[in-house]
Amino acid sequence: MQLAHFDSLDSKAGIVLGFAGAIVALTPGGGHLLVELGRAVAAVSGLSALWSFWPRRYWHIDLQALRDRYLAAEPSFARLRLLDTQIDMAEIMRGTVASKALRLKVSMAALAMAAVLTAAGSGID
Repeated sequence: MQLAHFDSLDSKAGIVLGFAGAIVALTPGGGHLLVELGRAVAAVSGLSALWSFWPRRYWHIDLQALRDRYLAAEPSFARLRLLDTQIDMAEIMRGTVASKALRLKVSMAALAMAAVLTAAGSGID
């Protein structure tokens, strides 16, 4: 479930990055101060989305090491050790996913602000 959430955050960050890049690239230069400010905020949004999207290491179980270490172990002990490992991985990933989601929220807020500033500046110009 965490992996699906992790992937969905990456997808959303990619969309935000694309829209921020479009605002930066398609906004006419030399316009009103609000347009330039909107372009700058869109660039910040894109950088924040890129930071959120940046690949991170996702924890996984090394099945070969599990087989090598616990082949001769009591099955109940091996199952308990596997469950403890999965709980540890979930705890580690919880912080990673939460920080990724926070950066994506910042990026989306900056993108919304950039769109408003750019539209307002274009309307004034």
